Amino acid sequence: MQDHDAIVEQVAALFDRLADVHDGAATRFHPFAADRLVDWMRLRPGMRVLDAGTGTGAVAVAAAQRIRPEGRVQAIDLSERMLDVAHANLRRMALDNVDLYPMDLRRPEFRSDYFDVILSGFALPFVPDMGGALRAWQRILKPGGRVAFTVLARGAFEPLLGLLVEDLETFGFEFPDRDVPFAWFRLQDANACRALLAEAGYEDIEVETTQVGHHIEKSLDWWELIERTPLIGYVDALQGDTR
Repeated sequence: MQDHDAIVEQVAALFDRLADVHDGAATRFHPFAADRLVDWMRLRPGMRVLDAGTGTGAVAVAAAQRIRPEGRVQAIDLSERMLDVAHANLRRMALDNVDLYPMDLRRPEFRSDYFDVILSGFALPFVPDMGGALRAWQRILKPGGRVAFTVLARGAFEPLLGLLVEDLETFGFEFPDRDVPFAWFRLQDANACRALLAEAGYEDIEVETTQVGHHIEKSLDWWELIERTPLIGYVDALQGDTR
């Protein structure tokens, strides 16, 4: 089994590659879900917020808009190229209350009892030790602070996702674990989310499942989504003409 640092390096390289193409109509569920997340958490002006795994900044933008002018977002990500794009997005939105740092989600380098809220948009399943990350976040949360993260629920992008798995296998790709072909399958079930949080020491756990309205009209739209997300890494694993 690969160690944490080796997996982190691979994840960072993949998202570095995706940074320039990630944003677009095909991945519009990210800002939709970010808005829903900050609504659900009832962010208020003046709060200190951590965006763990900010990517191109969807959650950071949504949070920064809600907590300004006094509130501030610290946004971290493994991928420095993603942070470059996030910086450009924040400038375009004229938001100056966000700080960006290249940082491992499992090893947040902030002082203890600092944040009112920690948010994470679709990033937690890519952390090898999810429980370790959640425990590390407890240190930097204020007493009574809250954590919330978004993940793809069971059935998301079906039947297309299941067809992709079948196609990849037909063309020679072997999934290490057929029951968990993609990282986010680790938390696709509400009970898995509850169990993870409880094991990490969290209380008053709530899980909500919502439809963010992402509909795919034609096959090329699905292919665009593949190209703009970590799914492309599986296609790239195929060789030559097979790919």
